[in-house]
Amino acid sequence: MEMTNFLISSLFLLGISFFTHWIGYKENLFSLVKTSFQSKFYPVTAGLLTLLSIFCYLFPIPFVPWYIPLILLLFYFALKGKEQFNSLIKDSMTLPKTGLIWDLAIGVILFIVSLPLLSFIQNGLEWVLTYFFNMEIPKQYFIDFIQQIKENKPLLAFFFTLVCILVPAYEEFLYRANIQTWLKNYLSPFWSIFFTSLFFAISHFFTIETIPGKVIVIATTFTASMYLGLAYERQRSLIASIAYHSMINTTTFLQVLMTA
Repeated sequence: MEMTNFLISSLFLLGISFFTHWIGYKENLFSLVKTSFQSKFYPVTAGLLTLLSIFCYLFPIPFVPWYIPLILLLFYFALKGKEQFNSLIKDSMTLPKTGLIWDLAIGVILFIVSLPLLSFIQNGLEWVLTYFFNMEIPKQYFIDFIQQIKENKPLLAFFFTLVCILVPAYEEFLYRANIQTWLKNYLSPFWSIFFTSLFFAISHFFTIETIPGKVIVIATTFTASMYLGLAYERQRSLIASIAYHSMINTTTFLQVLMTA
């Protein structure tokens, strides 16, 4: 019976995923860019500062605030001139339909399109690891924290703002605007998205302790990151990928609140 229920839910998710992706394909949602390579060379110094920012974000150094490399990165762009920085946030070389509202819409639409596939991957891996390998799937750290502060409304509101707005903006600026753009100095948009997503997924390796948990987090994060990269590259806009990222975190946040 358990196997039957799993197969039915999996087929349902795959069917919905096929339908949403087919509609997205027909509506030209998965178009990338007009040009194959970076139009403006991304500075290596900025890339190295970005890597340092990510490292300090993941592995805090004693007596060195995690945001110092980020400040240095922003200061570097200030010295280089606002044109380079502005192009990372919103590049003028984009598809015809653009603008703040349209960029937000693309991020939300891509989230809706990808959600059934992400659910299928997560549920499928959880089922395989528990059913075949008898492995317990632990929760991520922030999920336990949300459950602990559920009754503290001010702290909960602050954490919601942090997780669902500030963290997506911070991570998208580092990974999509900088790492992905840096890779486009040398690679096509697709492979830039792929390797950025691989790096992004591996960086989430440390958000959970057990091996089965790591497998699930890396697989789902990599898949979601491919869509994040597509959103950014399609619109040449950080707003699009931030909107997608925020939708993922908000959905997870609300799920935890409703099931706690």
